[in-house]
Amino acid sequence: MAWPVQAQGKPAVNLSIPAQPLNQALLQLGQQADIQIYYLPEIVRGLDAPAISGVLTPEQALRTLLQGTGIQYERNGNAVTLRRTGEVAELPAVSVTGESPAGPSDLSAAYPGGQVARGARLGMLGIVDIADVPFSVTAYTSELIENQQARNLGDVISNDASVQLGGPWHFDNFYIRGLPLNREEIGFNGLYGIASTEGNVLDGIERVELLKGPNTLLTGASPRGTAGGGINLVPKRADDTPLTRLTANYMSDGNVGGHADIGRRFGADNRFGIRINAAYRDGDSSTDNESQRVGMLSAGLDYRGERLKVSADAGVSSQRIDGAKSNFYVTSPDLPSAPAGSTNVWPSWSYQEKQHTFGMVRADYDVSDYVTLGAAYGGAESTRKMNSPFGIITNGQGDISFSPSALEEDNDTESLEATARLRIPTGPITQQVVLAYTDFRSDISNYQPQTTWSATSNLYDPVSLPEPPGLDFDQALTPLSSTRLRSYAITDTLSALDDRVLLTAGLRHQRIRVNAYHWATGAFESRYEKSRNTPALGLVVKPVDGLSLYANYVEALSQGDTAPNTAVNANEVFAPFVSRQGEVGAKVDWGTLSTTLSAFQIKRPSGFLDGSNRYVIAGQQRNRGLEFQAFGEITPGIRLLSSVAWTQAILTKTAGGQFDGNEAAGVPKWSVRLGGEVDIPYVPGLTATARVIYASSQAFSADNSMRLPSWTRIDLGARYTTRVAGRQVVLRAVVENVANRRYWDTAPAYQTVTYAAPRTFLLSATVDF
Repeated sequence: MAWPVQAQGKPAVNLSIPAQPLNQALLQLGQQADIQIYYLPEIVRGLDAPAISGVLTPEQALRTLLQGTGIQYERNGNAVTLRRTGEVAELPAVSVTGESPAGPSDLSAAYPGGQVARGARLGMLGIVDIADVPFSVTAYTSELIENQQARNLGDVISNDASVQLGGPWHFDNFYIRGLPLNREEIGFNGLYGIASTEGNVLDGIERVELLKGPNTLLTGASPRGTAGGGINLVPKRADDTPLTRLTANYMSDGNVGGHADIGRRFGADNRFGIRINAAYRDGDSSTDNESQRVGMLSAGLDYRGERLKVSADAGVSSQRIDGAKSNFYVTSPDLPSAPAGSTNVWPSWSYQEKQHTFGMVRADYDVSDYVTLGAAYGGAESTRKMNSPFGIITNGQGDISFSPSALEEDNDTESLEATARLRIPTGPITQQVVLAYTDFRSDISNYQPQTTWSATSNLYDPVSLPEPPGLDFDQALTPLSSTRLRSYAITDTLSALDDRVLLTAGLRHQRIRVNAYHWATGAFESRYEKSRNTPALGLVVKPVDGLSLYANYVEALSQGDTAPNTAVNANEVFAPFVSRQGEVGAKVDWGTLSTTLSAFQIKRPSGFLDGSNRYVIAGQQRNRGLEFQAFGEITPGIRLLSSVAWTQAILTKTAGGQFDGNEAAGVPKWSVRLGGEVDIPYVPGLTATARVIYASSQAFSADNSMRLPSWTRIDLGARYTTRVAGRQVVLRAVVENVANRRYWDTAPAYQTVTYAAPRTFLLSATVDF
């Protein structure tokens, strides 16, 4: 059919739509070409669409997608109606793409290539396009999580060169821009305290959003107070198209599991939605004497009315790792070479057992076209029980001294947020004022069984260790810490010249109150309480289409550090401190490829272990850096997800100038992530993938007497999309650490290191029913 006369002026646009199910392809066409497409879900069910890329009119693109399907289209203005040949074009119970109703489950569209989204949730500012915010933000999609077969949050965040792992894979600790992000500081749907503090399972997660730099203004004070950045997990929601997806997976050397993902919408205008995810994996890993068992169940509900939008999430997860590798504390003046990744010096009787239960609800109500009120509330409980000896590397030959280390811990959290968003049109300048209140509570209790036991082993020739006798578990837990964070904030975003100039100014008043108790007796030890007003200022200027220049200045009040277990003053809690960041950058959208170049400086008080093994706050750490990121499609069928970071982390103002000018531990000067995908033209549906991860050498201690060597890891993979018995099937294979390299792979916080996993094979098969 030819376009109606009134639609003939619709211009050609730059489109990039990968080969995928037809309903998803139509959704992306509606978003990229700014048209509405109406159809009954059953007429596209089970159909696939070819890839489209290049400058095309909506008519050309639609003809290509519908070729051979028997589906015809009619267009009236900006709306397109699809129907089967011979059917009457009617619109009962339609599915709409391009401009779906707004709601709490809304997501920014995926950028061409499907690995990264165009926008993210930025706390009190809501869901914002990355081109419109004066910060460096990346939102990784569920498509990336599935295709890379990510088992944990570290697998996803490792795609960014500004992020380093901060411990074993089974804990979500990271370093962002050279500063620590503790696992307690990971958000869930915009709230702290809901995500697991003991390692998150990703099967129910739609997006992983990474914000670099202090984010206190946007999200409130985090439980530990990071200055390097923040992570937010976005739960899955039901789409208009029904979903029943089953995945079987395998990890060497014998870990097998499955995942079910089911989504439905119902009611008038599909206003009600439910998304259920369930997964279970169990078996040996690629490391000797290590096995992993993971189970999870989550449910996401939502309602999207004309003015009221409500969502609710609940879930449980359980993890057990037997023989789990952990950190080593290093007292040797020489750091030995890392052992083979398959070597495991931890005994088979050691374990980490973790449970997590959570629930939260979020609601938004449009009082008028200019006023929106919102609220969110949630709570969670994370528990951990472990018996894993503590290892100290004592010399350059790799000798290890072990002592007993056992723990039972319970972390109860509650979190609350209330917002009022006011849109004020004032002629040529539009204002959006947001008022926010946050309240966070965390109570941690624990019990640490004690016994006299010691053993020795070696990194390269481990011996069988006897189990420590007399460890008495299942005793009453005693208080360890109690944290209360409360804040009030206001932001005002001014928009002028058709959103080409956006200025955001804000102020947050924060109050931190922390009680610390003795780790063994639960007796009260110390309390501190501090409040402060922390400002933030951000500017975005778009001189031409596709180019965003931005700058920001942010201050953040952070909860004070806690001395590590390896220090003689273990668990001592220090007073809160203020971190400051300045950043400038440029974001360029080339059509199907997005690039970001940024420069930043962060200053914050510095903590380290001194010569007497006491953790002290002395001096300041100043991190300066340059970052470059690129993602999207270079050409049709070639996708890129890469970044490079140069970071100079220096200690200043140390006591007596002892370490002034030294490199801060745990920050590689150069970090590189080069990832890409190529569709094989001679085998439709086949895609080859590759990723290179590199970290330069880095200081290991404040005196810089030891360094961790540089390392490089290469991952290769492939996936094949086809149809079997009328069902879409995706087969995936990934080999991590192809060269089986040996290296220390985590940031050496408090003089601790972890060695990398060996070559690991990942296989999965996904079927849509």
